[in-house]
Amino acid sequence: MSTDKALEKAASPSRESAKEKVNIHDKILEAAIKLFSVKGFNGTTTKEIAEAAEVNEALIFRHFSTKRDLYGAIIERKISEEPGVEMSLETHRDSKDDRLVFTAIAERMFDKCGRDPSFMRLLHFSALEGHDLSDMFFDTYVEYINMLISDYIDTRVKDGAFKGLNPLYSSKAFIGMVVNQIIVQELFGEKKKNKTDNKELIGTFVEIFLEGIKTSPA
Repeated sequence: MSTDKALEKAASPSRESAKEKVNIHDKILEAAIKLFSVKGFNGTTTKEIAEAAEVNEALIFRHFSTKRDLYGAIIERKISEEPGVEMSLETHRDSKDDRLVFTAIAERMFDKCGRDPSFMRLLHFSALEGHDLSDMFFDTYVEYINMLISDYIDTRVKDGAFKGLNPLYSSKAFIGMVVNQIIVQELFGEKKKNKTDNKELIGTFVEIFLEGIKTSPA
């Protein structure tokens, strides 16, 4: 056996071990997301997560010191796994096409939550159970999005395109409209009961919002 082949053979177990570690990490996260979104944080045990992930319970604590750390990892993963609302805003903000900007934001919110309703349920469980775990998401992401949207609104106020309303409260008003409808669709089952044309719905929300915030033509 050549030296190169001997070295390759010696190195391969560590590479496989690292790959296996990543796979176990992901399996635990996926199992936890499913269980937390159905049973809540307090109602889910690490034993149940281990069984769903098909791993030894001790492995969970090797990857995550506490169940809280596991929840935190889920939040981080959901925020970072794909571009969120901020991408839609950053893409179109320089156009100052208000209808395009707010339509893109709403479309991204509906699309993201529609493809991953378990995350919405998970966040609501954490809030209803009275602990601060949902604050991880709101402090690190929701407030950031509010800041970006309110900054855009403030710019348009200075341009004279929008009324001199509080930019942060205006941002909350728009997000509130969209989030409320997403909650009704995803958590209260409206999606199963009624067929909603999200394109028309978003267009209506944007129209209502812009009619309320835009300045009147001179």
